[in-house]
Amino acid sequence: MTGEKKASATRYHRKTLLAAADRLLTEYGYDGMNMNLLSKEAGYSKATVYVYFESKDEIVRELCIERLGLARSEIALVLKSDLDKESKFAEIKRLLDEFAEGDRTYFDFICASGDAASDSDNAARLSALVSDILDDMTVLAPVDELKARWYSYYGRIKTQSLFE
Repeated sequence: MTGEKKASATRYHRKTLLAAADRLLTEYGYDGMNMNLLSKEAGYSKATVYVYFESKDEIVRELCIERLGLARSEIALVLKSDLDKESKFAEIKRLLDEFAEGDRTYFDFICASGDAASDSDNAARLSALVSDILDDMTVLAPVDELKARWYSYYGRIKTQSLFE
């Protein structure tokens, strides 16, 4: 198999596994999804799943990055809009509330990810994406004000690891 064909096959299998994982996470949540269920859902052996992903956390991080990237794009549109500062905050909160409710498993994982010690590429990418979103929002307010608003919206204990 040529390098290009192998890369294409890898992308296909990863995409198939991520789609299956997303279905399972939506239905069963983080604790209910495991690699055995994923292998059955995707139609792969468990060993094959581990060829493409080293852990459940890696899969969830990749899905979080995907969703958070979309949320960042939406936030960027709000930040560029002609709305006043408080209206921008209200619209961003609406977007985040929608994310927190619609993608609860991913939202909770992102909030907890600041606590997790991991040196994976996806962990670094997820952390950088959260930091980038905060940096984007500093056009509205200093980081301390953003933290205070975030804590009032979603709870300090649940989310403070995002700011550390």
